[in-house]
Amino acid sequence: MARGLVQNRTATVGVVVLELSNPFFVPMLSAVETVAAKRGFLVVVGESGRDPDKERRYVEQFQQLRIGGIIVTTASRRFDHLAAARAGGTPVVLMARRWDEGDYVTADHVEAGRLVGKHLLARNYRRIGLVWTYEPENTAIEERVHGVREVLADAGLELPERWNLRTPTTLLEDGMDAADRYLAMTDRPRAVFVSTDRQAMGFVERLVSQGLRVPEDMAVVGYDDIPFAACARVPLTTVAIPMRRMGDLAAEILFDRLDGVAESESRQILLQPELIVRASSP
Repeated sequence: MARGLVQNRTATVGVVVLELSNPFFVPMLSAVETVAAKRGFLVVVGESGRDPDKERRYVEQFQQLRIGGIIVTTASRRFDHLAAARAGGTPVVLMARRWDEGDYVTADHVEAGRLVGKHLLARNYRRIGLVWTYEPENTAIEERVHGVREVLADAGLELPERWNLRTPTTLLEDGMDAADRYLAMTDRPRAVFVSTDRQAMGFVERLVSQGLRVPEDMAVVGYDDIPFAACARVPLTTVAIPMRRMGDLAAEILFDRLDGVAESESRQILLQPELIVRASSP
């Protein structure tokens, strides 16, 4: 029995996710639930909707409910609410983002971006554009874009600002809107990295529906390797993140904390990404 129960905590794990409808988070959540169920714990899930204030409220409410431990996919760069929960005796693990002072499991997003950049250069693409979600608090997307730009810069390639398209969200519709912006240009890139698969699928759909060939006219690379990426209108080259493994490890760290067997220092795990090459950039 986890030591948290002895400390008058319930046999419950609280999980805060950014979006329940986002297929990126489903394998993580499923993995956490599987590990927790084997330990006799119930999982309670809250959706922050990428709202840092809502995330903070969930963390505070979980503490009030005397939940055994908390796993968070955060929408914020500020982790004071997580540190406060931990200081109050509730173990906290961050998932899919880094936390310098705490436990986390995430992917090496910078290296993932490098994989994309190297892949496109190896296919002799030199006119490369970006579509990425600009969220001031989202360091994960910034890191993957940084990795791509680093490789391009090392190759002596400049990214014109007109090919650096930002979107407000990661939705399919944002990918379509970004495609419309490229379609309106007379001077287009020959390859585009889109920062999430959802956007990339919308992006490809709009290009093809308007008569462009993917990849002959424009190659596209996404990110996440969600289940739908392989069966998109043009199967999507993408970066695979070990999402289920991320959930497994986050839950294991949390239960180590509850059992009192974890090291005193933070457990910080960086998982390696994998490039999956498909028809959108063969």
